[in-house]
Amino acid sequence: MLFVIVAEHTAEDCPGGKVRPDKQFFAKVGESMKKSGVKLVEGYLQAAGHIFFFVVDASDNTSLGEAVEPLRYVGTVRYYPVMKFSEAFTWAKKEGIME
Repeated sequence: MLFVIVAEHTAEDCPGGKVRPDKQFFAKVGESMKKSGVKLVEGYLQAAGHIFFFVVDASDNTSLGEAVEPLRYVGTVRYYPVMKFSEAFTWAKKEGIME
């Protein structure tokens, strides 16, 4: 199942900043996702706002929670189940929402 992860942190807690730098942060996130079995589809960063966006494929909430653990140490994490827009029409037809 696909999820979008939104992880935010403050400038003071930024792992790429000068206050609490963590040169291994990206490696920790990648390792955590790999270890949990979550497949990273793609990641994005809005640097000025200190926000990460990840699209991942996860089989359950437990593995998803394990995957985002390093992100929780520096800020807040929210995740949302999503579907590909290209598949939404087929789903909507099946559910009787569209013709």
